[in-house]
Amino acid sequence: MAAQIHRIRVRYAETDQMAVAHHGAYVAWLEEARIAWMRSHGLSYRDIEAGGTLMPVTEVRIEYRRPARFDDVLEFATTAAATGPSRVVFSTVISRGGEQLASAAVTIAAVGKDGRPVRIPDEVKTLFA
Repeated sequence: MAAQIHRIRVRYAETDQMAVAHHGAYVAWLEEARIAWMRSHGLSYRDIEAGGTLMPVTEVRIEYRRPARFDDVLEFATTAAATGPSRVVFSTVISRGGEQLASAAVTIAAVGKDGRPVRIPDEVKTLFA
């Protein structure tokens, strides 16, 4: 399945005094890109949660290669794959004008409202195959 592309412009509040994007901003950007991936595949976190399945982040790995700067338009190319009955890994390459700035992997787990692992709902899991 092809990567879903989501664009984000780096805001001034997300940078330091040198106009370089703060490393912490990437976590929020990755969440935005992940939700955009889900929407582009007809999924809604709200609907999944209303069905009783929560999907918390269990791991975030980011490899920074080059800095993003204030006012850059970044492209987030995201793919997703199930790695078990209750886990999905979203892989994202972050670039600016074709230059790769970072790569990331975010793992989410399916859990019930009691916090215990559950299987990813079948209608959702088919998209991660």
